[in-house]
Amino acid sequence: MAYFSGITFGRKFIHRPFIELSPNKTWEGFIGGGIFTLIVGFYLSRFLAKFTWMTCATNQFALFPEKLECEVENIFHEATIFFPPQVFDLCPNALIRLLPNVVEICSVGGNTDNVTACVAGAADQKHHHYELALGIIPIQFHAISLSLFASLVSPFGGFLASAIKRAYGIKDFDSLIPGHGGLMDRFDCQLIMALGTWVHYNTFVKTTTVSVAKMLYMYKLLGDDERRQ
Repeated sequence: MAYFSGITFGRKFIHRPFIELSPNKTWEGFIGGGIFTLIVGFYLSRFLAKFTWMTCATNQFALFPEKLECEVENIFHEATIFFPPQVFDLCPNALIRLLPNVVEICSVGGNTDNVTACVAGAADQKHHHYELALGIIPIQFHAISLSLFASLVSPFGGFLASAIKRAYGIKDFDSLIPGHGGLMDRFDCQLIMALGTWVHYNTFVKTTTVSVAKMLYMYKLLGDDERRQ
């Protein structure tokens, strides 16, 4: 989408060069690609979470694979997320009422401990706060994080590749793909994205498990006094 955004809107709004190492890249392509990546990542992750081939781990490889069955992790189950009401205090009431699924909560009889959804025309009700509850799958939050990384950090892999090619005075690394160069010309950003995905998975997603082999390894690292204790 960065390519199409650059072709469609490139240098029409921002005339300043994006980066000297890659003169064909534009600010419009960088920003447009980031916006589309966030939108697609958010909704595509929800769609893919419906399929067991995307949620169940397997080490099997078959030409005609069978249907996978497993206990799906909580990260793929829909949950209800409540937005902090303080967020709506920063926005005009007219704008908040235009948002879908926003519920106005009122206090009854001036008692702030007794709150309920506001009813139009009720004389004993007074506005207390706005409430927004969304059904969302946790994997969508991870998709947003990875989409941001793909939009803001991964392109620098391409910039680094452009700097290397410019230093050696070549246009492409190879000519395997006509009009696009070689594999490295297509996968320069993916290398950084793969590293970022691995770090994100092991830091925020992977469930920590304790195996016998790991316990024995940790035991061997202990001193004699610690082993006796």
